[in-house]
Amino acid sequence: MKRGKSQAVYKFLPGMWVSEKNDAGRAITAQINNWNNRKMENIHHNFIEGEIKRQIELFGKRGGDINAFNLNGDNCFMVVEPACIDGVPDIIGTMSPLLFYCSSCHYTFQKNNASQVDGRTWKCPNCEKQSIKQLQMVYTCECGYAEPIKRPFVKGVKDLLYKPNINPNKMYYKQGNAEKAAEFVIPCPTCKSRLLPDNAESSRNYKPFSLRIINLVDKRSGDFFEKGEEAQKIVIAKWFGKLSQEDYEKILDNVAVAFSDMMRSDEQRKEAEVTVQGMVDAGLITQDQFDKFVSNMLATKQKNGGVEQYAAACDNLFSTMKKANEEVYQQWVSSYSYKLMQYDTIKYAKQVYTLQDAIEKQIELEFIDSPDDILLMNKKLGITNMQVSCDIDVISCTYGYTRKTADPVIAQKQNSKCRLKLNAYDKTKDGNANLVYGAELETEGILFEISQRKIIEWLYANKVIKEEQLPDLDDELSVKKWFAENVKGELVSAFGEIEDAEQITKYVFSLLHSMSHAFIKTAGEMSGLAGNSLTEIIIVETASIFMYAQTTQAVPLGALSGMAENNYAQFLNKVYTDTRNCVFDPICSERDDTSCSACLIIPEISCNHFNNGLGRKYMYTIDTLEEPLIGFWEM
Repeated sequence: MKRGKSQAVYKFLPGMWVSEKNDAGRAITAQINNWNNRKMENIHHNFIEGEIKRQIELFGKRGGDINAFNLNGDNCFMVVEPACIDGVPDIIGTMSPLLFYCSSCHYTFQKNNASQVDGRTWKCPNCEKQSIKQLQMVYTCECGYAEPIKRPFVKGVKDLLYKPNINPNKMYYKQGNAEKAAEFVIPCPTCKSRLLPDNAESSRNYKPFSLRIINLVDKRSGDFFEKGEEAQKIVIAKWFGKLSQEDYEKILDNVAVAFSDMMRSDEQRKEAEVTVQGMVDAGLITQDQFDKFVSNMLATKQKNGGVEQYAAACDNLFSTMKKANEEVYQQWVSSYSYKLMQYDTIKYAKQVYTLQDAIEKQIELEFIDSPDDILLMNKKLGITNMQVSCDIDVISCTYGYTRKTADPVIAQKQNSKCRLKLNAYDKTKDGNANLVYGAELETEGILFEISQRKIIEWLYANKVIKEEQLPDLDDELSVKKWFAENVKGELVSAFGEIEDAEQITKYVFSLLHSMSHAFIKTAGEMSGLAGNSLTEIIIVETASIFMYAQTTQAVPLGALSGMAENNYAQFLNKVYTDTRNCVFDPICSERDDTSCSACLIIPEISCNHFNNGLGRKYMYTIDTLEEPLIGFWEM
């Protein structure tokens, strides 16, 4: 059966068990061994590798085992995709487990390898009925170990019966006139934990660790990013208004020149002094005018592409952080700029459909009477801007997996006997880099920018921050700087909730994540897209949510832009009214997290964060809670 690349990255990864129907209509379970792959081209590997390393290091800091990865140096990972060679399977798996039972007489038998399974396997050798089934169960352990189920060994016993309706975790054998049970339990060969079998396809057995990254498809941006820390600081300076988008574009158009030695201040001053002295010698200006003309020339040169001043502007903005710990500051610059570059790629996409375009179209269609029908609702939901961004290149890549649980902290709380391991995939043929399984998708999406000022006011109203912690809320730069210093996006991971000690980051992320799922649920209903056809990228640094279609089918790709163009006012009202209540209330509203599959939880394939940190309580004041919050959408 053919599968799309995006589906392969989520559901057909090495190390997992999958089930498919064969030509005879039987459900057959197999373990995926590997892919016939090729290196993914036209992506910026260094950009992606940096985020993979950060996520793995976060897993290690939470107590997880990351020894399967080499994170030292460059080129530690290679992103690959299915090779797509005609006549050659892209995904290779082996039938597993090889334990079979008869659903009629309960007879069982074990095969030694998959090549022994043929058409005759499905006829019971005991009762001769076509009632043989594969026992689709496996053992998995948090230490990373996994193996298919096998018949338990009972000394002197040859025939074992399997009766799933009585107990699926046991087999039975005759001993005289009595029937004895043999339990499916084994010690883990690696950590000695006691392992019981589970359904092979259970999500507990395989937790894929995936990233969705906006690809820097513009070669200019890629060349710029390769300039390292100085380029990263320039991106940050732009976010804080220290250079305009126009001046930034000039740098991108002339990356080599902008970062060259001749554009450095020392070189520029020497060159300007020589030129101006020539003007003095020629009698064009007086010696008294020397300094003035040198300063004017330097200002002109810097305006035409010099980067040094902008990197310095970033250092000046965050001088306190820089002085406190240079290494921590450099790590922050790397992480912060990485998110800002993704935001820029979405914000300044080649084709954009703006909020004003939506307002004009809906007035024209007489769906709304005035811009206020949209603007007032936008303000109520804290949305400062909405736009549709088209032709966005998203890279989905899976770099590892865990067994049983995704969070080392949860594993420790459950008194696990072993350390939760993040398993790496195979290495490249030369053995230097770990494989990362990826898929590229060109899509459209809706960018929602949420008011940072309103978020700060909401934090204060809920006593997450004190009055003395507030910035000058009337100064945009002050608000942005406060957000940068207090909302620690580098702590947001794909596998676990943010520590309680980081209350500000925890609340901000939970709010944005909950809003994102509310948007996805409503957009899915209004656009006609299936529940797993929409997904999210949350950029807490800019308080932004990017909701996009993760399908390559032509019709759905117009669904989001069509909804924003024709029904944005209806979308906003429906988000607000439909998310307030849940069909499982009061049960759901009395839960600590105030979220369930009926209101905010979406399929894992659509959520980058395993549905962590969700709650309607962040958006609405839910009085059934012992300590209700003031809802962000009710301020």
